[in-house]
Amino acid sequence: MPYTRLEFEQDLLTLAFNHYGLGELKLNPWDQNRMAYANPTDEQSKISLSRISKDTAWAVYTKTVNQGGDMYMGRLDDTAHLQKAFGLSGPNDYNLTPGLPINVQKLQRWSVCINDCWILGAIHSQKRIILVSAINSPGSVYDGPNNRYFVTGRELIGLEKFGYVAKRIANGMTAFTCTHPGKAMGANLRDYARLMSAPQTNSDFGQAKAALFAQLTFHRH
Repeated sequence: MPYTRLEFEQDLLTLAFNHYGLGELKLNPWDQNRMAYANPTDEQSKISLSRISKDTAWAVYTKTVNQGGDMYMGRLDDTAHLQKAFGLSGPNDYNLTPGLPINVQKLQRWSVCINDCWILGAIHSQKRIILVSAINSPGSVYDGPNNRYFVTGRELIGLEKFGYVAKRIANGMTAFTCTHPGKAMGANLRDYARLMSAPQTNSDFGQAKAALFAQLTFHRH
């Protein structure tokens, strides 16, 4: 079931510091000026980074739920070419710019939390999601030196958990479609966080499972 604002904030507050570290936004290539302002030109609007992150997360989630068309996931280097196709190639063109789409991510402020909200918005609206990065091994989904999943790996685990299956499409890419609407509608940030923190998810088997899911050789029944 798509989140209400109250349900969303309740889940986010529950997870904020233990799972997401919501008080600290992470830099991304488009966030060159990490200012704690709702409007950088108005110093009277100064608010906390955690508040910006919460509002941004909700805006990303709701825009993704309501956005038409396929969603595209993958590493930044692999999705960059899609920005031009979606009108996001300008230096001030972002997903949350009024009138611009969110089918491929280009967010001025980004965090793992916000990324989870993007993929959950797509799952709740049962959109088709296309993977544009090659997944060849567990090393394609898991950052071994830092003991954490790459964001694309995290997205794959969420899709498999919440009712999606993979299939090859005409252009050779992998598309994920929802075949279990009940699982998709029951997805939430709390279950996603528990899944990502589970020892089995982070084991060698869990890493291999995530990679195989993207390679179409593994399907959960």
